[in-house]
Amino acid sequence: MKKEEDLNEQTIFLEVDCKVIEKIRNGRLTCVVLDINESNQTFVLENVDGNLMLDIDKLPDTYHSCFLYNHGIFPYIIKKTLNFVGLNGGDDCCFTKIINIEPVSGVRFNYQGSDQPIIEDPNGDSCVWELHFELVPVLEEPHYYLMRWNPSISSFTEKDYETCVSNMKRGVFLLDWTIYDWHEARRGDFFYMMRVGDDKAGIMFSGQLISDPYPGDDWAGTPKRKMYVNMLCMNPAESCAKPRISLNKIQAAIPEIEWETGHSGELISRDIAERLSELWDSDEYDSDDSEYVN
Repeated sequence: MKKEEDLNEQTIFLEVDCKVIEKIRNGRLTCVVLDINESNQTFVLENVDGNLMLDIDKLPDTYHSCFLYNHGIFPYIIKKTLNFVGLNGGDDCCFTKIINIEPVSGVRFNYQGSDQPIIEDPNGDSCVWELHFELVPVLEEPHYYLMRWNPSISSFTEKDYETCVSNMKRGVFLLDWTIYDWHEARRGDFFYMMRVGDDKAGIMFSGQLISDPYPGDDWAGTPKRKMYVNMLCMNPAESCAKPRISLNKIQAAIPEIEWETGHSGELISRDIAERLSELWDSDEYDSDDSEYVN
């Protein structure tokens, strides 16, 4: 949600069938697989401007090939700026955000040199790997939602929040949440999470919807049915006591919204979302104060 990012430095581009793009957009397909093989190993493993890079600290002293098995541990790390996969399918293309990357070991063999054939050996010192990318589409015209969280009444407690933050993988965690303005919500839309109900109020984290809305029982135990979405939560405040942006700052910068009251899952305008993003990007956390300073 930040502006002025060089997406080319954060994206790996893959050629796919146009049917794959259609399935990604409608949620029928959430993962794509990239084979690391002899034909693409140099491009994938040596291009540090948006693909993969060597994890020098984890590699053994002697490095023979990009297929090095390394005792069954994938010997590379994903570059921190690799956040997106661009899917090209002829006349169609799709920009997707990476939710998760899982390396999967394939054929194992003994490395004999770059020009030598691969001969399978279950006890070999090398391996062909696959990378499984879990994706969510980045919409051309996404909607933006304000989620609200009141820890004093919510089934999601402060302790739950701290647990989610401490157990994050790749800097994200997952939640399901109720959404009030659900009719236009789509997989790929964005949100901000607003803590309300006490003196710690403010924006806690941002993220993206990774499902379309779906019905479920009311978390509060009433007979009413509620609509929910699954959310990818990013950039959380380190402590639930100190929001990323305090309520006072939000109210001063964007007074036309009733931030503390209203339903969770309120659709907000693109203008409000952009002003929130600017406020988010311009603030720096001051560890000596519970506020954020410009």
